[in-house]
Formats: sequence, structure tokens, C-alpha cells
Amino acid sequence: MTQLKTLFFAVTTAALAGCAATPRKYDDESSRALNLARAGGVYDQDLRDSPDGTRSYRKGLFTTLLDVASLATSFDAPLRHLSGTQTFMFNATDIMATPDNPSARPSLIGWMPGSLAANQDDAYEHYVTVVDEAITHAAESMSITATKLTDVKTPEIDEHPLMLWSVTSERYDCGKSNCIIAYNIQQPTYWKTPSYVTGREAASYNIAANHPEEYSRLIFRQSGDERTFPVGEFYSAVSADMPPWIVMYFPPNTVFQDGEPLTYPVLYEQGQQLMFKEPNHE
Repeated sequence: MTQLKTLFFAVTTAALAGCAATPRKYDDESSRALNLARAGGVYDQDLRDSPDGTRSYRKGLFTTLLDVASLATSFDAPLRHLSGTQTFMFNATDIMATPDNPSARPSLIGWMPGSLAANQDDAYEHYVTVVDEAITHAAESMSITATKLTDVKTPEIDEHPLMLWSVTSERYDCGKSNCIIAYNIQQPTYWKTPSYVTGREAASYNIAANHPEEYSRLIFRQSGDERTFPVGEFYSAVSADMPPWIVMYFPPNTVFQDGEPLTYPVLYEQGQQLMFKEPNHE
């Protein structure tokens, strides 16, 4: 029975990887957000388009999978008793605990042109540089201080470390380690690029969202009783400074605007927040 389960998991994983890896043709019946998400490995049917974009995640299921708003609240109490380093590690561990379902977790997706790197390792370093620069420029544009932590040992994903940044801002009540940015880049895969990816080349070093654990993500997290940081604005600023071949997907309740979580999924491309809205209603 154990061998059968192992074989089933291997076959299922391979099939799902193939779904995400094979370049898809653009579906005119779906939104651009859904086309890009599907191409990037967010393939499961819990994510879909809806007439106004606010009902694009299967109702009720998300509550049992992931509620980042609740997760953020749940670690407020222990954070009050931890040192700065312990706080960052607590957050890093918490961010790692995400569902296997691609549509239920934040994901960073990219198709880096093949001409920009000599191999997969070089592509990984290029991705890191691109994300670091985008975070730095976004912080400058929002007049906040973001500092990359280089002396904190973090968990590894696909043999690459989770990167942590400390954010301080009196205006948004960020200080004493309660605001962090976390991201990671999985080992890129040399593959083909969908024709509708902006700034594409035919071949690319792809980071996709389909693997249960080894996927890329970028997350801003603020602990405390109130969500005063404009997370949506920050994600837009980061996306605007990234190359056009990188997009960011966020499920419901993971993007905060005006102190409240968006209850529907969104995707960021070139600084624009895209909704999963049926084309004939756009």
C-alpha cells in the first residue's frame, strides 16, 4: 500500500508539473489574470473568473485551507515575548506553512528570458537581484526603510534560503520586528514561454507555482491588532519595478487595502492589480 501511495504521488506530481510547464495558448474566454495564473502553474479549479471578479474563488473552501488574516493575528501574542531574531524566525516558519493547493497561497511567477543567464544557477542569482532591487525601489517610493537581513539563518526551499527584510515606518506602525518582507526563489527551470507574456523570449528560465512545496513567493506581513500598512500599494510598487515577465498571484485575504483584506484573488503585472473577471464583463 505504501509503495502504491508513493507511485500515485509521483505520477500525480509529474502530471501537474506538466500542466504548468507546457506553454498554454491564450484563452479569450478567460481574463488575462487567469491566463497568466494558469500558465504559471495555478491550475486548480478553485480559482476561476467571475462576473465582477469578487467571487473568483470557490466559496467556503478557502476558509479551511488558509486564512492569512487569522494566521497573522494568531502569532501576535507570542511575538510580544520574542527577541527580534526569534520574531523573524517565527514569521519565516509561519510563512512556510502554506497549503499544497496553488490557488490557496501567494506565488511569485516568472519567465526570465533565456538570454539573461548562462544556466539555472545564474538565472537564480539574476532573479534574486531583480527582486531585491524591486523591494528597495518600492520602499524608497513609499518612504519606508527596508533592510535585508543577512545574519539570520532561515529555512531553505528547493535548496535556496528564504530571504527576510525588516521594514520600519513610524507612519505605518512598523517597528520592533513586527513588519517583514519574505521571499524566496526556487531553482529556475529552462523551458518555453507563453506567447502572451510581456517582454518574452521563446525560451526562458521559469519559476512556477505548481509544486506543493518548492515554489516562489513574496509576502509582506505585519503583526499587531491593526493592519495599518498599505500592502496592496506595496505589492503594486514592487510589481511596477520588476521586469514585465514576472507576475505575483495572491489568494483571498492576503492583500490588505485600507486596513481590510481583499476577499477575492488578485494578480499583479507591471504594477497593475488584475482581477479574475470574465472578459465580457470587463
